[in-house]
Amino acid sequence: MNKTITLLGIASELCRLAIVGLLLICATGCADDDGEKLVLIETIDLPDGRVAMPYSAVLEASDVSGSVTWSVTAGDLPPGLDLSPLDGMITGEPSKSGSYGFTIQAQDDDGADEVDLQIAIPTLVLMSGFEPFGAYDTNPSYDALIPLHEQLILNLDIRVIEIPVTWESGWPSLLEKIDELNPDVVVGTGVAGSDAMRFETLAINEASGKDEDDVTLNGEPVVEGGPDTIPAEMPVSQMADAMDGGGFDVMISDNAGDFLCNHVFYNLMYHVDNSDDPPVAAGFIHVPPAPNSGTFSVQDITAAHILGLEALSTWLDSRQDADDTIVDTHTAPIYL
Repeated sequence: MNKTITLLGIASELCRLAIVGLLLICATGCADDDGEKLVLIETIDLPDGRVAMPYSAVLEASDVSGSVTWSVTAGDLPPGLDLSPLDGMITGEPSKSGSYGFTIQAQDDDGADEVDLQIAIPTLVLMSGFEPFGAYDTNPSYDALIPLHEQLILNLDIRVIEIPVTWESGWPSLLEKIDELNPDVVVGTGVAGSDAMRFETLAINEASGKDEDDVTLNGEPVVEGGPDTIPAEMPVSQMADAMDGGGFDVMISDNAGDFLCNHVFYNLMYHVDNSDDPPVAAGFIHVPPAPNSGTFSVQDITAAHILGLEALSTWLDSRQDADDTIVDTHTAPIYL
């Protein structure tokens, strides 16, 4: 019996010594069959990037023998980023949102090490507002967006553009920015006389009125041969409910009128329907005429947008169908 206990004790001590040995090897670096330590990649994570913003990160390694060559052996870096093989620098400007996983290899004179890494580029939302028009010095559709530009709201990266109040240049200005940024979501905004955040659910293929260039259209189609109407494609109910829950009046309309707001809205939805790589959501919101009339301030419009964007983010994360939208307004917006 004593001999058995002694043998068990010896075996236990040998196991303990083996574990200690393994820990010492891990603590002093990996080794090849000859006992030489191999290069060890120390980078375990990388910072997130943002579309069309400069990105820079340095991969680091220890126990290097001679020079190191870096490479991507599996997966892909985000489009727009490149890895320098000599210094391990990842640089560039991401051009598309997404979560990108890849394997990095460090090769030195004696061997190689690999590590799986990831770079996340948050969902990009492009929002447009109009320049001032007529006798007005400001336009709340754009002014309310200014504080949101380049802000991160939950997992949304917000970008803002101001577009002209003209038939010739309004939509092309927005389209140029869409082509530049490849946004996941596009939300156009304009100002109308309603004292509420007015969601438009249906774009109409008709253009009428005089723009800031004194060009007048009289019922011409927005897109020759296009469908009479095109629905918005974003979670209107969820966004409107979020604004309403925050204390802001909301309207849901199926008549965007036939002036420049609808012109941009229709072109946007036609682009979404006919693009090879369209945004996953797009729509249009008329905002109140703050500060010229009504109960809204420009700051209120900004706050309402934030609530809507938070609801949009939740919807995008869930990837569920949008709730059924109940339209409560069928008349065209009144413009100042």
